[in-house]
Amino acid sequence: MESAPQIRIADLDLFADCSKAELRKIDSLTTYLQLSKDRVLMKEGSPAKQFIIIGSGTARISRETDEGTAKVADVGRGEFIGEMELLAGTPRAATATAATDLVVLVSSASEFQSMLDIAPSVARKVRRASELRAASLDLAA
Repeated sequence: MESAPQIRIADLDLFADCSKAELRKIDSLTTYLQLSKDRVLMKEGSPAKQFIIIGSGTARISRETDEGTAKVADVGRGEFIGEMELLAGTPRAATATAATDLVVLVSSASEFQSMLDIAPSVARKVRRASELRAASLDLAA
């Protein structure tokens, strides 16, 4: 895979409303990774351990159905995955696979919680996205 530029969290919509101090703290809570196409990022039914922000490339979200594997969505630059299950404390509701080579920022469950605590604007965006996704997947409690 070619060398990809570092992701600046300040350039991502999720962090658009953060102060410089919040951005510095959040940056310390993420790990930069380059991943190859076809890499499984998270597997349906597995424990929720990471929050992933897509810096470049596309990930495909899919779920198992009675008819086989069904594509749910594609997510790209600036979008994030893994928040639903971290917020709810449930196993992964879908599988995420790299549809292209990816550059991502990854946070552990505890780093994710710290991020939400540090930046209320990020917490609001993440919770809103989680609610919309759960409703679209018929997972709303």
